[in-house]
Amino acid sequence: MKPISLFALTGALAACVVAAWLWRLNPSTQQQTSLPAAPAAGQRVPAASGGSQPAGVHVAALADGEAAPPDALLQTPEAKAWLQRQAFEQNARRFFAGAAGLDAATRVAQAKAIEADVDAYEQRRQLSAGEAMNLRLGLVQAIEADEGRRAERMAEIVTRYELDAQQREAQWQQQQNQDASFLQYKSREPIVVAEVMAMATIPGGLSRDEYLRQRLQAEREAAMR
Repeated sequence: MKPISLFALTGALAACVVAAWLWRLNPSTQQQTSLPAAPAAGQRVPAASGGSQPAGVHVAALADGEAAPPDALLQTPEAKAWLQRQAFEQNARRFFAGAAGLDAATRVAQAKAIEADVDAYEQRRQLSAGEAMNLRLGLVQAIEADEGRRAERMAEIVTRYELDAQQREAQWQQQQNQDASFLQYKSREPIVVAEVMAMATIPGGLSRDEYLRQRLQAEREAAMR
């Protein structure tokens, strides 16, 4: 069987990434989002996640017949963050759909702006590692004309996220091991205390408290091995 080249593999991967993001962000493939209508007096806008209405927006009770001003919905941090996220997704959708028709300078400038947003959302843990990686791959596919360089950059991105995932897995496993060691020590602690308190003679001429301290320290060290 003829081997698949790295260029072909990364090119196909990038095409899938861009297609997936266009599908995800295309209004025709999901419920159309728009600014929420002004609620009735005293009504709380339902909390939601993702691309729906911002959570926690509340309009105070108004006098009879007085309409709730639309701007009231846009003044809370939650609403502003929601609108910013909508703008980010719309910018990404427009860029991936029309990148081929842009001149090189404009394409690179827009890609850098989207990448800065990806950095910010990822740092705030508002984008998963998988979402951020896919966006970065799509941006490289859109702006890197040289096939060899494009393949290298995409491979670097994938490798970086793989290493990051392995590091998080190792940290998680270490924490699990530490938790298990602590539980093991705590299960032994009352047994050691009971043994020492029941001893008629303390070895080495030590006080009971000092001997107990040494025994418990030894148990902690044994549990951490």
